[in-house]
Amino acid sequence: MDEQHNVMGAAVGCCRGYKRFYRRNQLETSDYLKDDTLLVRCCVGVVKSHTEGPKTYTISVPPSNIGQHFGKLLDSGTGTDVNFEVDGETFASHKIVLAARSPVFRAQLFGPMKDQNTQCIKVEDMEAPVFKVPPLALLSLLHACEHA
Repeated sequence: MDEQHNVMGAAVGCCRGYKRFYRRNQLETSDYLKDDTLLVRCCVGVVKSHTEGPKTYTISVPPSNIGQHFGKLLDSGTGTDVNFEVDGETFASHKIVLAARSPVFRAQLFGPMKDQNTQCIKVEDMEAPVFKVPPLALLSLLHACEHA
């Protein structure tokens, strides 16, 4: 043998870990097993090196402005799919935004309390400005407020 091999069959010093294993019949016929004794030689090397700990990276995350985007969506009327009739006036909105922001609307629009007519929902005992006119209007709070 011109280069030294380990028991696993790989050249000594060439790699770490086990690339291939000896089969039992190969081991039994090899020079490593004599008189039912397996000779194992270990060569341990110590590597001295300086290792740095994990680097900490920070990414600046801008504050959320999703409320502004939902507010603009409500103001534009784009993609509305539900109307509310309040005090004789009709207001358009988005079911999915309302459901995401309110468990009551989620149940009313998609859950067990789902109304038969979810295209136009009549709201009783509320004046139109309370429902629509910012800053404290129900629709505006649900669409634009960061913590409804």
